[in-house]
Amino acid sequence: MSSGGMEIRPEDVEVLIRHPFGDLWPTLAEWMERGPGPRTALRPVAARSRLTGEALPLSVIPLRYRNDGASLAAIARGEFTDPWAG
Repeated sequence: MSSGGMEIRPEDVEVLIRHPFGDLWPTLAEWMERGPGPRTALRPVAARSRLTGEALPLSVIPLRYRNDGASLAAIARGEFTDPWAG
């Protein structure tokens, strides 16, 4: 994964997940592994560097793992499989 020509590791990115019980900042690696769980509408709404705290564009999250309209549409079209399906 890269941002502006710079390689970024999923372990070095935190994503903001707005949850009904409070905001969470898991690493991108954790989000990619676990996903939204039973609350299927959860999705990353912001990203930042775990090392510096600098805001990062959502494009650092691979489309397959964004769980937003564009991601779900691409899955529905068969461009890739749902990463958290069964």
